Amino acid sequence: MILAAPRLFRDGRFEAEGALVIEAGRIVAVLGHIPADADLILPHGILAPGLIDLHNNGAFGIDCATADTAGFEHLCRSLAQSGVTSFLPTIITAPIPDLHDAAARIRTAIGALTAAPLAQMPGLHLEGPFLAPARRGAHRADWLLTPDAPTLETLLAPDALRATLRLITLAPELPHAIAAIERLTRSAIAIALGHTDADAATATRAIEAGARLATHVFTAMRPFHHRDPGMIGVALTDPRLAACFIADGVHSDPIALRLGFAATGMRAVAVTDSISLAGLPPGSTTAFGGAGAIAEGGAARRPDGTLTGATITLDEGIRRLIAAGIPPEAALHAATQAPAHAIGLTDRGRLAAGCRADLIWLDDDFNVRNTWIAGMPIQPVASAPPRKPRLPATETLHPSATDLDEQPSEAIIALLFAQEAHAQHALRRIAPGLATLADAVALKLRAQGRLFYAGAGTSGRLAVLDAVECGPTFSLPPGIIIPLIAGGDAAIAGAVEGAEDDTEAASRLLAHHGIGPGDALIGIAASGSTPFTRAALSHARAAGALTGCIVNSPGIMTEEVDHPIVIASGAEVLAGSTRLSAGTTQKIALNALSTTIMIRLGKSFGPYMVDLRATNLKLRDRATRIVAAIAGCDAATARALLERCDFEVKIALVMQRHDLDPTAARAHLAGHQSHLRHALSSRPTA
Repeated sequence: MILAAPRLFRDGRFEAEGALVIEAGRIVAVLGHIPADADLILPHGILAPGLIDLHNNGAFGIDCATADTAGFEHLCRSLAQSGVTSFLPTIITAPIPDLHDAAARIRTAIGALTAAPLAQMPGLHLEGPFLAPARRGAHRADWLLTPDAPTLETLLAPDALRATLRLITLAPELPHAIAAIERLTRSAIAIALGHTDADAATATRAIEAGARLATHVFTAMRPFHHRDPGMIGVALTDPRLAACFIADGVHSDPIALRLGFAATGMRAVAVTDSISLAGLPPGSTTAFGGAGAIAEGGAARRPDGTLTGATITLDEGIRRLIAAGIPPEAALHAATQAPAHAIGLTDRGRLAAGCRADLIWLDDDFNVRNTWIAGMPIQPVASAPPRKPRLPATETLHPSATDLDEQPSEAIIALLFAQEAHAQHALRRIAPGLATLADAVALKLRAQGRLFYAGAGTSGRLAVLDAVECGPTFSLPPGIIIPLIAGGDAAIAGAVEGAEDDTEAASRLLAHHGIGPGDALIGIAASGSTPFTRAALSHARAAGALTGCIVNSPGIMTEEVDHPIVIASGAEVLAGSTRLSAGTTQKIALNALSTTIMIRLGKSFGPYMVDLRATNLKLRDRATRIVAAIAGCDAATARALLERCDFEVKIALVMQRHDLDPTAARAHLAGHQSHLRHALSSRPTA
């Protein structure tokens, strides 16, 4: 399935249109464009990773401490409808037998519901019973315990609890707490510091022992003082700690939330700390943690007014954070990637290849329109309607260039640079695909095949430049990388009218070179539809060659090759002038591609160009420095070695390592397919 949207939220940023390729419930590719064959194209809004709530005591009338499998099914379905795709059911302080019973029910529910299109429960969060009495909040004082070794082992004794416990919140200043943190960390249980009166030194010792989260920063903690920063000061400043903030704007004032997010940046985690009253009308009541609670004043409270949890779901938390002045991208990151990273959920929280296809569609006001769990939608969806043809992205108008001719020169240059910076983001997204193409081409060249480039105009000139530069850099013989430019040699230094439309010329050139199954051809075209380049790809494909393309707009060319690379660099500042961003990104992509291919072929040793062709004084000096650095000898010795073998760097190094003459060194290197590292580490046979 291909799911496309006008905007994607990736790695803490909102990006332009794109699509996800989903197979077997996982993302297998992220595209920087909307392909013509997309199965579903969201008409507006944002496609983002599903929300992850690390602190959820319940909602919609369900209490995680007492729910059975049917209750968890209702909770997981309701949370999924609000955009939560994973959450940690949270149990607050209770007698140990009650905690054991709750863990057993949660383990049963996880086993029964994992395969269903519902919010997933990757484990249990215990908030207590090892909390500071002075900062217990709504936790019952008579149920609090000290984490000494016997008590901890009693807590961890049942299989159900050990199998489900993912996170535990405790106060680090309690007796035996540091030893407990070390014990729990060894068992791969994440530690959060909370409900604590700890000073900064104690909190820091707890982090050194393995703690990695702070439970609801500001709430149930010693107040911050400039000479006694305490747990709050550590949570805001220690880069090892994920700082969790209750996102309802009630537990923490909006000013405190802005301070917290500004201080912690990408470490900020948004949680709800919701209880069963979340999603129910104001005035609703329940029993929670051994006492009564009522939904009033935008939160859950004990009869005496003590805050005992939140009454929001995480999507509402995001909207409240944004209303409090938190940048939308920071709020959304805090509810997706940050919580996943905090407890080691490496397969979710991001739009990235290999991750679960746990996704949400948000409208422009950050309301959840639909949710996907492992690629399965919660709400029915319709297939994508046929798309009308449109201009290539490089031909569209840049939104900031409408009055370009009236701007001062400094503003024009700033705009050009800003567009180039945007284009660099597009380059980063194509790295996985470009690496796959490089490996495929390297296999062809290793088997004595050739690499052809085909392009017109700027794209063709960049192809020629890359092919020419590979010669001296890697001692590549002529005829290994062959650039084909529409209009021939005359087009390198000037325009040749009509050349890019000459499809027969492309076929003639490839027929002349005898392209075949052992070769590869990469078409380069900003528009993705240049006739000369398409014709070259068509001829190469018919001849059985490997095909790829590097384009800046999705087009028909991407559907006709084995390895399409789409650099979504966007509109040019001068519409259609692909010598700008498109040309820059094509040059960088070609540099990366050919350099990676040459490295795969053994033409480097670490950062050294060991296959360079030392044809002048500058290159001979460079060759001398390379040999001296790798061999660990002085420059005079390196120079003498090079002079004995016609300045072939690899031969000189093999001579030095194995005490061989040039002929024997050449034979030894050839026996290792010219791979220097292998030749240096393997002794010659007698």
